[in-house]
Amino acid sequence: MVSPDVTRISTEKELRDFVSKFKWTFAKTYEKKAPHEYIVLDRVGIEHKAEFVAVARFIREAGFRAYYYGCQRYYFILDDSYYWTMDEKVEDTDLINRARTSEYELIDNSWRWKGSR
Repeated sequence: MVSPDVTRISTEKELRDFVSKFKWTFAKTYEKKAPHEYIVLDRVGIEHKAEFVAVARFIREAGFRAYYYGCQRYYFILDDSYYWTMDEKVEDTDLINRARTSEYELIDNSWRWKGSR
């Protein structure tokens, strides 16, 4: 059960407002096989924990399931990016990822990077 003081994100506009608040970090480790960006709760501040959980919940409720490298996750496409989290329970969310839709394609319910293989 969700406590009434937990931030709620229920529209694309609210998600857009959230993702535009932070500086995203390019994942250098994955630049040659899975380019994407991320934000981490430790860097943006623990005061944003409720928002991270709300984003994870929104992605699960409004998004869709798909695979990447054999792992099934929930994804949500907003504008030119798709977003996902990796924690099993939304309450544990402390990392949010995003990748450009122009760099990936969804084939047979699996994300495939269009770059070098």
